[in-house]
Amino acid sequence: MPFFPVRRGARLRPLAIAICSIVSSFDYAYAADGSESEAVDLPAIEIRSKRSHYDPRPASISTATKTDSDPHDVPQTINSIKVEDIASYGGRTLADALRGVPGVSNASDTRFDSFRIRGFSSAGDVFLDGVRDDAQYVRSLGNIERVEVLKGPAAVLYGRGSGGGVINRISKQPGHDVQSSVSLTAGSYSQIGAAVDINQVLSEEWAMRVNAGREHGNSFRDGVNSSRQYLAPSLKWDDGRTSWLLQTELSEYDRTPDRGMPAGRRGSSSATYSYYLPPAAIGTTYGVPSRDYIKDSNLYLRSTLEHKFDQDWKLRYVLSMLSLNSIFDNTYANNWTADNKSVSRVRWQQNLHQRNWQNNLELEGRFDTGPVRHEMLAGVEYSVVRRQPTLYTIASNDVALLNPSKAAGSSSQPGLFSSSLHRADGIALYAQDQMTFSPEWKVLLGLRWDRFAADSTSRPTSRNSFNRVERTTSALSPRVGVVWSPLVDHSIYASYSKSFIPSGGADTVNLDTGTSTVSNNSLSPQFSRQFEVGVKSDWLDKKISSTLSVFQLDLYNRRTQIQRDPSLFIVNGLERNRGVELALNGQVANNWFIRSGFTIQRARIVEAPRCATCTIPALQGKRSTGVSSANGSVFVSFAPAQGFFSELGLVYEGSRYADVANQFDLPAYTRWDGKVGYRLPKVELTFAVTNLTNRRYYDTSTSLTQIMPGSPRSGFLSAVYKF
Repeated sequence: MPFFPVRRGARLRPLAIAICSIVSSFDYAYAADGSESEAVDLPAIEIRSKRSHYDPRPASISTATKTDSDPHDVPQTINSIKVEDIASYGGRTLADALRGVPGVSNASDTRFDSFRIRGFSSAGDVFLDGVRDDAQYVRSLGNIERVEVLKGPAAVLYGRGSGGGVINRISKQPGHDVQSSVSLTAGSYSQIGAAVDINQVLSEEWAMRVNAGREHGNSFRDGVNSSRQYLAPSLKWDDGRTSWLLQTELSEYDRTPDRGMPAGRRGSSSATYSYYLPPAAIGTTYGVPSRDYIKDSNLYLRSTLEHKFDQDWKLRYVLSMLSLNSIFDNTYANNWTADNKSVSRVRWQQNLHQRNWQNNLELEGRFDTGPVRHEMLAGVEYSVVRRQPTLYTIASNDVALLNPSKAAGSSSQPGLFSSSLHRADGIALYAQDQMTFSPEWKVLLGLRWDRFAADSTSRPTSRNSFNRVERTTSALSPRVGVVWSPLVDHSIYASYSKSFIPSGGADTVNLDTGTSTVSNNSLSPQFSRQFEVGVKSDWLDKKISSTLSVFQLDLYNRRTQIQRDPSLFIVNGLERNRGVELALNGQVANNWFIRSGFTIQRARIVEAPRCATCTIPALQGKRSTGVSSANGSVFVSFAPAQGFFSELGLVYEGSRYADVANQFDLPAYTRWDGKVGYRLPKVELTFAVTNLTNRRYYDTSTSLTQIMPGSPRSGFLSAVYKF
């Protein structure tokens, strides 16, 4: 019987059922006519329908193991976010997608994305289809299908990282069963946009997809506006044995920089200073909107070639290139004047060019050794990063704290602050084995070796002087996990994993070429380790899934940049986060769904040697900056295939300290969001509102002078035509 590869399971299911019925009827008739036996034992056939499109649970995940795995077989916590859910509320950035994800705090700057996962900074732990994307820019969701967040160290698969976790965006790809769509959007503050997602099957082997969009909008913040556009064509060839996927994405994001608002300050000296919530109106900005701007232009190229040797073994080669150009001119408040009624400002200009190349060659296969089933992954990775920032700066005029002037002040041009070239070359070997000893017992083992070489050359204000620093770090990163399933629908797991951050390879590739009191380069690599145990369960005939996990995550030998002296770094010693996380997702009743998650955590600096040469408070016992003690979200939706639909949910964020010395904390808040709409076979209309109660809250902070208020109540209308 010839073998026909099947790629469209949903469409062929009725045909398969019909064939099985015909064959079964034939066998039964043959036996009844007096053949070799009078009774034939027919094989049991279980027909299980696919989950609803609106079920928030993924059928499989890839970020945790780099293979398509059942979430129950992964001995770590992982969250999966459908971008479709976020886009219906007007969310367009990665920060929007991660709002309300338990254990994730937004620490983004106006220039780039930054997050804290389980208490630790993860600005450099962002990936696209498993490829590192550590450039400094604000990421769009226009060409993204879903976002997966793996909690805890992931160096065994992805290399260097903070240890809090990794954020992996899964891009849209062409296929034989992908719908095309056209959408129009409009919302509060003059938001307007349009997007197309065209999927075209060219032949049995070829398919292509084009995503494109453009949008513009103002803001509740005075003088702040933005425009974004993207074009992402992709082409795929698949003959059932060999496949090749070529993806390209070109995007631009032009916006007014907005670093938020300074807190109020009382006192006349550092010994008596106290801080309180920003006293100005939430729309108050402190820059020069008529002059300030940021523009990110980036180009992605990715090629994925995969060849199946047989049903068990395949080889995959991924080549990826990212090119980023980011320029800005930004004036912002950076300190208070002596009377605490005004703030001083500084103006910065940047011209940044970065190019990343990454090569991954992976062998994936399955085999048995006696009763043990192995699913192996072995790979080699080579990466090259070239990052070239040029910075200019000048002091700007002071403005009032409550009613700041938007005038540019002095007409003097900023002078050269630094011109640098940062280079990094990484090579790694890694292997992973997912072993199944029985239906009840599974073990995951992994090990990775990394060599990371960083090289920075900097030209400070003098054009005739150059400083150069080189550092090379090698590290082994292990991972061990056990899954025990004493009952069919319940799995108990335990895991240990470890990660490292080399010199020059933290959030961005960058070695310190200055003359700081304690050089960042002279400090040894940072390491993180996590112990996690948990239970993953299915309920109500697998309609609801839950995950309950308990973890301890340690970051030791951690460096801290001192806010009052940005050139000074100290070693904290040990920073620890202990917590409990619970998630509940699935279908609670006919057409009723829930997506939810909540975490309680205690992130603290456990050991911190006192800096003998600087005037900072002791850090030992302080809470980790920007990390709330509890956060999460709950959304309940009524989502039939057609007709009226609705959703109501809340996002909760606990209080967070804005500075390392814990002098000021942002209050906790609860934000209610909701949407209603109507679905026809090809048309979907949605009206969504965020912050239904119009609550005043503060979303993020990057320092005591940069606190970002949350948006007031906002409406968003979208119309989608699918074909």
